[in-house]
Amino acid sequence: FNDTQLTDVEHQIRGTLGKKRETTVKYGQQVIQQIQQRMDSIDITAQKNQTLNQGKEFEHIANQILSAQDGRLAEAEREAKSKKNLLDAFRIQNRLPDIEAERISSDGKLLKIAVLATCCVVEGFVNANFFASGMAGGLVGGFLLAFTLSFANIIVCFVAGQLYTNKNHVKVGRILYGYLSGLIGLFFTIGLGIFVAYCRYALPLMEDEAQSPLALILQSIQSHVIPFQDFESCALFAVTIICGVFAIYEGYFYTDCYPGYAKVFSAYAKSQRRYTALVANLRKSLENQKTQTLQIIDESVKKAEADVKALKFNMGQKSIIKKRVTETLVMADETLKALTQYYRYENRLKRPQNSPRPNYFDQPIEFPDLEMPDFTIDRDEARLTTQERLLSEMIENIVPIRGQILSSFNSKFDQLQPLQSSI
Repeated sequence: FNDTQLTDVEHQIRGTLGKKRETTVKYGQQVIQQIQQRMDSIDITAQKNQTLNQGKEFEHIANQILSAQDGRLAEAEREAKSKKNLLDAFRIQNRLPDIEAERISSDGKLLKIAVLATCCVVEGFVNANFFASGMAGGLVGGFLLAFTLSFANIIVCFVAGQLYTNKNHVKVGRILYGYLSGLIGLFFTIGLGIFVAYCRYALPLMEDEAQSPLALILQSIQSHVIPFQDFESCALFAVTIICGVFAIYEGYFYTDCYPGYAKVFSAYAKSQRRYTALVANLRKSLENQKTQTLQIIDESVKKAEADVKALKFNMGQKSIIKKRVTETLVMADETLKALTQYYRYENRLKRPQNSPRPNYFDQPIEFPDLEMPDFTIDRDEARLTTQERLLSEMIENIVPIRGQILSSFNSKFDQLQPLQSSI
């Protein structure tokens, strides 16, 4: 009854609960430290400054984009203006209206060449069937002769058709030259048609394979024999004339009907396309940079808003941890009180009548003091106020910054507008 030291049971109760208590406090310290580190890392000052500088940053990058292509753009502009001056001079000199020249695309050229080649083959094949009977080589020999004649017919008439465009020239000499070229082409295909008709007439008369077909044909011509004595001869003559006239037509409309205009206009159009393509690429680069800059602004504001929300959330978590630690410590104190009282009550019931309980049973057992985590949020509230102010300034300046970027973009865009009056 005169003991003043705690019993083993009381020591065990206090020790077990004390360890739980210390573990809870250490847990609180670790969590509070992590939360505080997260909150201390939140600062949107740099994001705000970066956002406010996006207008100047865009203008700086836009100037770099334009400067990088300034030499090529100036060269392309000079070339386009030079070609435009040549085109204007050509129009004035030849009294042409301010309209585009009739040009043919690469696919159109291939199509015309394919049509003319088909016409040449068809003409040669038709003639070959009639020539084969009088040729030593049969169908092969007839086709070679027929194809040679049809090829010459198509080529000469096509070139004559191209030269025939000179009839549209302003100079009298070129006009006469054009009409002369057209007549030459027409007379050539007529003469060739007559020659083909003579071939059809003379070749079947060959009796000796050693005899020269050309000599027999020339002899028939010199004897002034009329070759149009059957349908086949007339048909060959007509086919030759039709193919020749068609070749003249294709040559005449192969490009612009005014000689030389398509070449000058094509040179101008090519230089203009080059200049326009370069300007379009620069516009696209500026457009991409504008979109990227506006996206950076939006992402910066979203991140700043998320950071402020995270700061508020962590402040709430700090209060929750404080509540959990406090509740656990209070529970430990109450548990210590209840268990020691229960033990002392049982001890008193078990004691002999002549052995009263110790006096220290009237005194409660207490835990040693522990260093509690810092749960205060005064400094955090001040930080939150600062961050909310920075976020508010960011949001207030979004519209002016966007306007600055769009104004700068329009200014740079206007610099790239082609001068239609001179290009």
